[in-house]
Amino acid sequence: MTKLILIRHGETIINTVGKLHFTNDKENLTKKGVAQMEAVAFALKELNPQVLYCSKSLRAEESAKILTDKLGIQLKSVMGLEERDWGDFSGESWSEVEAVLKNMSSEERYLYVPPRGESWKDTESRLVGAVLKILQSNEDKTVAIVSHGGAIRILMPYLLNLPKEETFKYNPDIASITIFDYKKGKFTKQLVNDTSHLKNIK
Repeated sequence: MTKLILIRHGETIINTVGKLHFTNDKENLTKKGVAQMEAVAFALKELNPQVLYCSKSLRAEESAKILTDKLGIQLKSVMGLEERDWGDFSGESWSEVEAVLKNMSSEERYLYVPPRGESWKDTESRLVGAVLKILQSNEDKTVAIVSHGGAIRILMPYLLNLPKEETFKYNPDIASITIFDYKKGKFTKQLVNDTSHLKNIK
């Protein structure tokens, strides 16, 4: 059996003001974000991950580096785990994006491509492909992945084998931990959006 640990990166300034990141922006973790990832590292020790992957986004790579330095495991930065590219909506608040999406059906939202951006459908396909490739390369290991809130949200219906609309029930917190077991193509939920390791971080 393979264990999959999904981790949202630590806090950035853009997170604190409620705006959408640009693809490949150079936003660093805040001081609190660094402390959050140090707490994640402590929580991961008992899970004993053997390898850690992260998206190519700087905030994910910085978060992952803190973890690998603390845990003494290999870090692999790979394409495909990045947040959805919101194109012209990048840098805007979520409320501004939601105003555009609110009158669409779930199927319309699934297929909608923001100007110069990426659809939910294409993002899902990219993320699922990247995760499956990682799992296939690490059979019977405990694998950690540092990714993004929207990315984990989009993955949840696939991992739970539920309709895509289930995505709206999930909003992964910063530096949260979500865990699934994986065997013979089936994912089994163990822990979702756990932040108990952050209780002493202000």
